[in-house]
Formats: sequence, C-alpha cells, structure tokens
Amino acid sequence: MRQIWEAIVRQFDEKRNFALATILSVEGSSPRKVGAKILALDNGELVGTIGGGLFEANVCDVARVCLNSGVSVRRRFAFLGKDIESDQMICGGSVEVLIEFVSADSQIKEKIYRKLLGSLDARVSSFLLKKINLAEGESISGEIQHLCVDDRGSRFGDFPDADECVGSIPPRRLIKPAQFLTTSEKTPPVLLEWVFPRNVVYIFGAGHVGAALCHLASYVDFEVVMIDDRDEYANPENLPDASETIVANFENAFSSISIDQNSYIVIVTKGHAHDRTTLSQALKTKACYIGMIGSQRKTKLIFDSLVNEGFAESDLERVHAPIGLDIGGETPQEIAVSIVAELIQARTNKLNRRRDQKNA
Repeated sequence: MRQIWEAIVRQFDEKRNFALATILSVEGSSPRKVGAKILALDNGELVGTIGGGLFEANVCDVARVCLNSGVSVRRRFAFLGKDIESDQMICGGSVEVLIEFVSADSQIKEKIYRKLLGSLDARVSSFLLKKINLAEGESISGEIQHLCVDDRGSRFGDFPDADECVGSIPPRRLIKPAQFLTTSEKTPPVLLEWVFPRNVVYIFGAGHVGAALCHLASYVDFEVVMIDDRDEYANPENLPDASETIVANFENAFSSISIDQNSYIVIVTKGHAHDRTTLSQALKTKACYIGMIGSQRKTKLIFDSLVNEGFAESDLERVHAPIGLDIGGETPQEIAVSIVAELIQARTNKLNRRRDQKNA
C-alpha cells in the first residue's frame, strides 16, 4: 500500500490530477478485500491492483473517465459467468468501488496524503476517514471530504460530525484495515482506513538466500533490514530493496537494531555457528516471528545446545525451523519464496488460528 501513498504524493509534487479507486464493499467472492486500491495517473499509468482481469480493466476505464471529467463515482461491478470468454476472474460476487477524482490543486488533500506518508516514515499509525456523500451509482463533481488523524492526535481536514466519527473508531483489537464506521443513519457513511507502518523483517545473512529474500519480502510490502558481517554483501548496491543494511558481527548485531512485537526475524547466515548465535539473541526479543534455515538434524543440535544454555522448550516453540512452507524448492530463489510465503501467513495470523484449532 505504501507505493500508493508515495505515488499520490508524487502527483502533488508534479501538479498532476489523479483518480483513486477504492473497494468499499464485497458481496460473495472477490480477489481483493475492502480497502484495496488502484491509482490511475494522467499519463495512463496505473499503480497498485484491485484484483486484475476484466473487473480491474472496467474499473480503470471508469477511473480514466473520472480523471478526464473531474467527477467521482460510486459504482458496483459484478463478476458474471458470461465474462468467462473475456479473461474475467470468475469469483461469483460483486464489488462496490469508490472512484475519486483528486485535483492536484487541493491543498487539503495534499496535506492529508503528505501526512499519511510522513507518519509511515515516522512509524506512526494514522486513520483516514472519508465521507462517502453519494449513493451507489451516483456521481458528483468536487471533493469527497477527508479527515486524517494520527496516533499523536494531529488532525488534517474536516467534515460535519467529525468528532463523532473519530470517537466511534473501534479499539485496535477490533479494527480492520478498512471498514465503515457506525454513525447516524441520517448522515452519509464514513469509510475508515487504518494506515499503519509496514512490518519490519530483519534478515540475518546476505548470501544468496538472504538477497532473494530481501527482494521478495520488499515486493510483498515488508520493510527489510539486512544484517551481515561482510560489507561486500551487506551494502545498498548489492541489496537495493533493503530499507537498511547493517554490517556487524552476529555476536553483537542486536545492539544496533530495535526489535518489538511487530518484528520478524529470519536467520539465514553463512554457517551453523552464526545461526545459533543469532537465534540465542533472537529468543530474548519480543519478535512475533522467528525463523531459522537448516535441516531437522541441524535444528535439533542447535535446540539441544540452547536448552543446555538455559532456554526452555516453550522458548524454542516460537521458532519456525526448518523455516518456510514445504513447497519442495531447492534453489535459493525457491527457498526464499517458501520463507516469504510463511512470513505472509504469519502476518495474516493464519498460523495462530491454526494452532488455536489444533489446541481446541
């Protein structure tokens, strides 16, 4: 999603109008969820995706019309069986989409989107509220009202009953990335979007697997920090997708990073001894995910040595080892795919849900 916010800010920098399509609701089955976006630029380029296929092409056609005419629309698109001859992804549902025209001259919108991007850089969460003051099938000219509120209480933009809307934002444990707020039936609905910093994955080891991991993890919207004790490996030229590269001995690498409960740790160093050293330190953090590469035999040897060092079995149960989903790959690139797949699974809480089901 960050690429969307970055592209929007670039449009304001270049004084270019744009159209932003956002999924508002889904009935039945759909390839993407509420809040998914695609950005249509005035040079014909697209940023992001809402599912691909004929559905996305139809939305983009409408977005270009909105961009050229200066109007915003709210429209439903159906996945119909008759579209099977035209490469439509048949999901058996329908999707309601808000397609907004945004003028590059809108100072309020510019401040809001710059604020969103700045909050992400500062690792601060924000809420973007949109007053959807048009019914399904309607179009309007002019601005759709926005309000941005961040964790520090800063507010940009405004609309009637804004205080009531901010007060009805659910607790974090109940909030979704995008949802409608429950407000008065007499007022237009308000779409709430939770814009939060990307999860950080710390990859220890910048060899072949680590480099492939860096590229793939960044591609699926993780922020990647690469750590290795070889400066010829851990450098921006070798790892252009990394947010940060750190050259440090594995024995003291954790002193230069900050691990919290939203952090992911992947251990793919150049040798078993370094893997063990790194894992020993990783287990002392609150990282939500710890994974280590290696065979079952290697994993057992390292686990046994850590138990002798004083770690409990419950500590070792946190470790995904051997790391990655079992897809049968052997090359560094295939191994990286399996690891990133497991990272995505962990990020969407599927692992936790499966464990709860097993323990029930």
